[in-house]
Parts: sequence; structure tokens; C-alpha cells
Amino acid sequence: MRGFVVVNKINDVFYLDCDTEFTNHINAQAVEQGLLEAGNYDTKILDPSMVMQLFSPLFMSQWFLIEQRKNPCTSITCENGFIFVFKQLEDLLIVAISREKPDTEQFLSKKIGVFIRVVEFLFGPVTNEMGYSVFCRRSDRWTFLQNLMKTWELLRKEEHSFLVEAIERLHVNQLVNEKCMESLEYAMSRLQSAGEKNIHHALLVVNSKLLSLYSNRSAPSLAESDVLCTILLARLLFPTNEKLEDLFSYRKPDDSGSTTEEMKSPASITVTPPLERYESAVEGDDSLDEENYLSATETITKTKLPESPYPAVSEHVTEEETPTAEPKGTDIMGEGFATPDSASPVTDIHKLIKDNTGRLTPVGRSRSRTFDGMITGRVTPGPGRARSRSLNVDQQGQRDMPSIQRSSSPLPKGEPIQPVSPVIRSSPDHIRQTAFLSTQLCNFYPYQLDFVQIFPGMVIVLLSEIPRANHASSLCQLLRLLTDLLSGQKSQVQRVQGHVLYDLINTLLVKLATAMKKAKGNIERILEDIRRRWDNAEFKSSLLSYLEQGAGTEIPPGAERSLTGLHRKVKELFLHLYLYPYDIPPAVSQAMTSICEKAKVKLFDYKDYLSVKSQRNIVMTSYLDAFPGLVHFIYIDRRTNQLTAPSLNITDEGENHDATQFLKDKIWNMTCWMYGKLAEGVTVATAREGDYHYSYFMWFTDYQGAPKQIQEAYQEGDVSIPPGILSGQFYSSLKRHCFPNCLPGSVNCYELIMMHVGLVNVQYIFTHRQMLAKQFFEASGDTQMNLVL
Repeated sequence: MRGFVVVNKINDVFYLDCDTEFTNHINAQAVEQGLLEAGNYDTKILDPSMVMQLFSPLFMSQWFLIEQRKNPCTSITCENGFIFVFKQLEDLLIVAISREKPDTEQFLSKKIGVFIRVVEFLFGPVTNEMGYSVFCRRSDRWTFLQNLMKTWELLRKEEHSFLVEAIERLHVNQLVNEKCMESLEYAMSRLQSAGEKNIHHALLVVNSKLLSLYSNRSAPSLAESDVLCTILLARLLFPTNEKLEDLFSYRKPDDSGSTTEEMKSPASITVTPPLERYESAVEGDDSLDEENYLSATETITKTKLPESPYPAVSEHVTEEETPTAEPKGTDIMGEGFATPDSASPVTDIHKLIKDNTGRLTPVGRSRSRTFDGMITGRVTPGPGRARSRSLNVDQQGQRDMPSIQRSSSPLPKGEPIQPVSPVIRSSPDHIRQTAFLSTQLCNFYPYQLDFVQIFPGMVIVLLSEIPRANHASSLCQLLRLLTDLLSGQKSQVQRVQGHVLYDLINTLLVKLATAMKKAKGNIERILEDIRRRWDNAEFKSSLLSYLEQGAGTEIPPGAERSLTGLHRKVKELFLHLYLYPYDIPPAVSQAMTSICEKAKVKLFDYKDYLSVKSQRNIVMTSYLDAFPGLVHFIYIDRRTNQLTAPSLNITDEGENHDATQFLKDKIWNMTCWMYGKLAEGVTVATAREGDYHYSYFMWFTDYQGAPKQIQEAYQEGDVSIPPGILSGQFYSSLKRHCFPNCLPGSVNCYELIMMHVGLVNVQYIFTHRQMLAKQFFEASGDTQMNLVL
């Protein structure tokens, strides 16, 4: 039984995710208390208002502890097994609820931290966009966030990189690496020629591992947490269910020379792309069910086309369902968002990304290089995506599917904004998504991410700067100042007198107004509204009087209302600047098609090799002989947040599945236990359970590799962030606490997790730790390099 709720201070539900058991439990409680009439409600629907009414005492108590006592609860454990974990995000309260046996307080805290990171990655400082979106249906937002969090949970159970939150890179030979770098270099130059001038990075991701990274010399460094979020998004948008054993199963040719479907080749594995065949805005779709599966040489109308250079590649295209059709195994909650059925086991990512219409619903924004075009047109019944008709002739023939036509005419001033599809595709293999990366200039620097699928599981990601992104730093600084004032934390602002802080806010507003004085439409209207609110004489007098008083003084109600309105308008400005949906320009659509085809040509001969490497990325094949008794290890360099670990391949055949899965479960459980000890201040730990001996080591070195002794002991509570990089910079905070007298960046941190057979003596475990650490340090090379190549 699981639930995940986000509410504001007046208990409005901004986000809700729960399973069937939780839905039934809450509905039963509502019937018992007279909030629902027995037999007069849909058992598969959980109304957010029921959650608000039943949990209001708990939420209000938590808000009272936050605002009045300044000592909120972090978690509550009930006698019936329920665990509640709380976290405040500005004016929102996040509550994770669970009664599942595997879910611990540590896991729920980590889940909340990852959720916050994902929300900030998608929406920046405008976190309320997840609950009350101006441009998209709330059900679309909720469904996408649910799918993204389910993908994270699945990857956390399957991949080392999401277990320890570090990047795992593929190690390939020089020839393959050169081919990959050539593909990325061509992708960046081709996109630049299409009009996207500010392209900073290009990544090549194979499944959940980073293969190549190409960056401009002037590009800012790419944070490792942003890379993990990008990989997570790529796995959701382009899921793959490819197994290692499938790569060695080929089709049998029949007597006529054609291939049959009795055996699958690596290139013919049926993939379920996240985009389903779209129903036209002006006509229905009368295709038959047997047309759902299309090869690369067929269209929906079964037109015979010239043979494709990749004839074995096939796609699984699903017919669009009507909004009233309810898929089996899902529950519909408020406003039509789907919840998974906890009784049905999750077997792959494909089953995790379907909403109530059978489609995946991402939540980003596509945009062009101009700010004049506003999206209008018909809204489809349910979360969908539009396809651009700017493809070339050959592509148009192969992918002749109905699409939604969108007008690029400006939106009339004052006309209500109609909800649109969150993400616009230019082809089945291209998705554009807005994201906010952490840079030295700004914590929420806006980028547009172009995802291009080359082969199943192989995706190129292009990161380019959004127009007017240079204003994001001023907007974020302004929002932070206003947030601190509203929360009564004006003592945190570096100031000498109250009017200095006022002048700082005024300077930022003038700077923004001057930079965007030529803006038209909604942006011009919002800027005028902000200036009018700020120039109000009564508000200025009240605010200056408040700023001149002590830190414990409460803000006057009138000034608080004005500040709240100003804060809301600045967020609205940020929203219209960086999250407004725009169509993808035809030149960019054609460039993405060219990039995809070029990469397919260059990497076609290596796709099976790369797929095997992504699932069996063993960089030390002799460790079993060199380290007797060592079963598994995970080595993490926290300077670059990159890991090295032997692969654990789980097959579905015979007894090997049980044995390997047993070892994997042991490793995963003990790693979580070790990180729980790390949060308590333990940097070296050994434990024996059953037939295995587990050990965890964390140590620090200087820039030359010499060990450094901890200057100040670390204890539980010194760092409130859970271990990892997605939910916060835990290791940076840890180094600052343990080495307060050292310069930032002068201390390196390393981790090593090992699993030995139980007969191995502790003395040999420490010896293996020294040998492994020495071997990795001597062979560091590429793994020690920064992500900016």
C-alpha cells in the first residue's frame, strides 16, 4: 500500500500518486466517516478531495510545526505498519506513505529527494506547475511524473548507476569511440546549421550507460546529477526491453529466401515506441488491429516501398484508443490520471509508461528560436503528441501517419490559453524536452534537450541553450530573495540595511525590464504588471519599514499579500519565457532526420556489440582470479561521480535466474544498508550475513592521491541530505564538514563496496580494498577525466 501526496498550505492537492490498495483503503475510510455514500462511487477512482479531508489534521499539524515551532516531524511510524515521511519544498508539503515491507524510512526519504530533483529538472523554480499547469492538463502532468518515478524505481532495482547514483560509462575500443564521437560532432554541426546556434553538449547513451560525450570548448561543465536525470528521461521516452540472450537469436530463412519470425535478429526486436499512431484532428482512424505492427518497409496503407537499408528494424505502433476506454490493470483517479495496480507485477518499462489512453505523456516544452509564435488549434481528447509534417519526401512516405496541425499565429492578448499536448515530436525517433540544468551561473539554467533514437536502447541527446536563457540567473535570484522575505528569513540575505535589499530587488527588476523592453504579448503584459506592483507607494513604505526591523519581526499582512502577488507574477514571467510550448521548426525536424540516418550508417555495424557491452560492461575480467573470494564490487570516484562494477546479467532461463537474482538482491539490499550506516556517520563497515561477507569503505585523498585524515568527525544529522547526488550534494557537504580548513575541490572522495564469500578473513578484505584502490587509481585515465571533454 503506497501513496505519495503533495499539498500546499491550504491543503490543495498538487500531486497524487497511489496504488489500488491505497485507493480502496481511503475510499473505505471516506465511506466510514460519511464523506462518500456506500455503493455510490467508483471504487477505482480516488478523489483528491477525499485525501484532503481525511489527511487535513495531519497536514495542518505539520504546517504548524514548520511555521510556529520551527521543528517539524521528519517521519511518523504507526502501529499498523504505516510510515509517513515529510519534506517541505518552499510552500509545498511532500508526504510519502507506505505500508509495504521493503519500503523503509530511508527509501521514502530518498524517493522524496529524487522527486524534488525531477520536478526542479523539469520545471525549475516554478514547482507549482506540476499541480496547476497553465499549458497542460493536470492529469497529463501527474501521469508523466508517475511514469518517471516508476522508471526511476525500476532502474534503481536494475542498474548500479541508479543504486549508488553515479555515472557508469561504457569502455569501448578506439575505433568505436571515434565513430561515436564523429556521430556526435556531426549532430552538433548539423543542428547548428538548422538554426540552433547555442548547442553545448551531445551525449550518446546506450540503455542506462554513457558511451560518449562531446562538448563545445566554451560550454559550461555538465553536472553529473543532470546527466543521470537526462538518462532517466531518455529511458522513459524511448524504453527498450532488449535482453542479452535475444542478441544471439536470429531469424531462419524460409525456402523463398525471406525471413520468418520464428527467431529474432538483434535488429528486429519489436520495440514499443512511446508515440502511438495519432488520430487526425479532422478525421477518424479506421485502421484494423492487424495493422498495429509495421515494419520499416511498410506504411499504414500497406504501400510497397523501396527496401530500407535497415529492413530488419520493426516498430510496434499502437492504435489510439478512445478516452472512454479504460485499460486493464489501471485505476483512474481525479481528473483521469491513472494509477498502477499493485497486484500486477511490473516486468518491464513498457508496462510502466501507459496512461489511461495507452499513451506516454511527457511534460516538457518544445520551442522555436522565436517568441512570436503561440500554439493554437484543436486539443485532442487525452494526452497525446503532435507530429510535424516537415519531414522530407522519403520519410513522409515511410511515416505517413495522421498528425495534429498547429497554427503558429500569435495568441491574442487576453484569450484564455487552451491546454496542449506537452511534447511535440518531429518524427517517431525525435522528442524535444525542456529541462533546467545546474550551472555555475544559475541553479536552473534553461536548456532544450533533443532526444534522437538511433537504435533500440541507443539515444543521442543534444543539449542547447534556450533563447533568453541569460535572464534565468536574474530571475532565480529575484525569486530567491522574494521567497526568503515571504518565509521570514530575511536574516539569510546579505544586507547592511533594509533599503539595500530593496535596492537589490529594484536593480534586478530594472535589469530584466531593460533587457526585455522589446518583448510583446504576454511577456510585455506580465512585465508591466510586475512594475506596477513594485512601484506602489504604499507597498514600498510598508516593505521598507519591515526590512529595517529585526529578524524576528513578522511581515505586515498588506506587505505579505503584495509580496505574494509579486512572487507569483515573477514565476509567471519565468514560465512564459522558458516553459511556453512552441512548435519545432521544419529545419530542425529535417536536421534530426539527417542526424538519425547518419548515426545509423556509422554505428550499424557496432550496434550489437554496444548492446552487449551495455549489459556486460566488465572492465576487469580477471578480478575473480586476482582477488580470491571476491564475488562482486562497486568502486565509485566521487570526484567525478563515476563508477566501475562488473555486470550482473539476469536471464529468465532455468536455475541461473534464481542464483544470479539471489546474489543481486543480496548486493542491492546490503548496499542500501551500508548507505544507511553512512548517513549515521559510519565510513567503514563490515557485516556478515549467511554465506557472504559485505564491506564498505570511504576514504579521502588530496589531489596527488595521498590519504587524508578526517579533521572533524562526521555524525548523524550533520548532513541532512541522503547519500547520493540526485537528492542533493551529499558528498560535497560531507567534505566541507570533515575538512573545514581545506579549499573546495582539494579533497577527493572514494567509495568501495565489496561482497566476499563468508570464509574470507577480514584481514584479506582490507588487503583487497588496498589492492583494488591502487589498481583503479593507476588505471584511472579516462575515468578520472571531467565530463567536459
